[in-house]
Amino acid sequence: MTQQPPAQPTLATSNWRLVDLAAVLMAFTLPLPTALGSVATVLLLLAWLLSGRWGVQFQRWRAVPTAMWATALLLMFVIGTTYSAGTGHGVSNFMGKYAKLLLVPVLIMALMDPRWRRRAINAFLLGAVIATALSYARFFNWVPTRLHESVVQGHIHFGTIMAFAAYFFARKAFEPGRWRWLWVLVAAWMAFDLLYINIARTGYVVVFALIVLLAWQRFRLRGLVIGSVAAVVLAGVAFTAFPVAKLRLEQAVSNIQQYKQFERTREGNLDANSLGLRLQFWRNSLRLIAQHPILGTGTGSLHEEYAKLVAGTNTLDAVNPHNEYLSTTVQLGVIGLALLLGMGIAAWRDGLKLPVIERDALQGVIVTIAVGSLFNSLLLDVNEGRFFVVMLGLLLAAVAHQVRKQAEGIAV
Repeated sequence: MTQQPPAQPTLATSNWRLVDLAAVLMAFTLPLPTALGSVATVLLLLAWLLSGRWGVQFQRWRAVPTAMWATALLLMFVIGTTYSAGTGHGVSNFMGKYAKLLLVPVLIMALMDPRWRRRAINAFLLGAVIATALSYARFFNWVPTRLHESVVQGHIHFGTIMAFAAYFFARKAFEPGRWRWLWVLVAAWMAFDLLYINIARTGYVVVFALIVLLAWQRFRLRGLVIGSVAAVVLAGVAFTAFPVAKLRLEQAVSNIQQYKQFERTREGNLDANSLGLRLQFWRNSLRLIAQHPILGTGTGSLHEEYAKLVAGTNTLDAVNPHNEYLSTTVQLGVIGLALLLGMGIAAWRDGLKLPVIERDALQGVIVTIAVGSLFNSLLLDVNEGRFFVVMLGLLLAAVAHQVRKQAEGIAV
């Protein structure tokens, strides 16, 4: 019998490997202050466009409703450009930021090898460890002062992602194995950095929410009580014993008092009042939504519409309302909000098909963004939004794995 020569790697095969490598690089850079994330995004999209196997990809897209919801939301933002009241620059700027939604279906369709998907998730965790180490190094002045602003991401981005990373390591500690205590220590190390060093109040709120989520995931209804008590105790310690957290709480209280005074007297302004400005942005965004409730004012239109609304007053203009739900609804109306919420609900339901630890991790991603989006436009923001869509795509790629096997005729 004549022995067949070994099959040579095809162009499609090499391109799929390039997709995998780009996904690992992208995941690794999510917590880090580097432009490599943008490079990895371009690399991933180019490799995907050259990859072929479109029939298999379409089956994977159909197998994961989250991919379809993300596609629909992206298309709605595209449609929103056709009736937008914004300037050409504003429309293109916002559309460019929302284009990252494409990464959800691309990663779900492209990451067919479970090994590379796991490598990408581990690369994210490694990046989070490095980011935390850099934060401590800056705190102890182990890096030159001129590099303090560049070694760690902006505080909102850092706090949001580190809260999730601490949760993920804590969740890993519940799995059997010899590394459990290491994961506990890493989670505590990250959480202490977040609460003792970092100034992001969003990160504080997210980590407390994730404590409740983790307790619920492990102990269900009893866990809600356990998690709530643990979160309250930790918050009490942080806001009384940790100087930075205590200062941020005092600033929040002062901000609210100043905002109330401004609303009564209309004297002065809120330019230096971050929480007061948010409250003002939210109130005025609701007024804009009331004027255009169904379709909104179009993609990238918020700045112009907000400026018209507050013209002649001593109110600061807003580029975005620092709330993703309001930002999306102002631009796309209740249709856009329904698509945004539908994507989150679909992701939660799709995640129920994952192995337990990955199911829990996906729920952690959703809670992180859902809570953080109350105070920031996280999908619009470059880094936080990329974290959301990349982690959704990486985790949900496993849901489509069975479809891939069936399409290739491999017994499941």
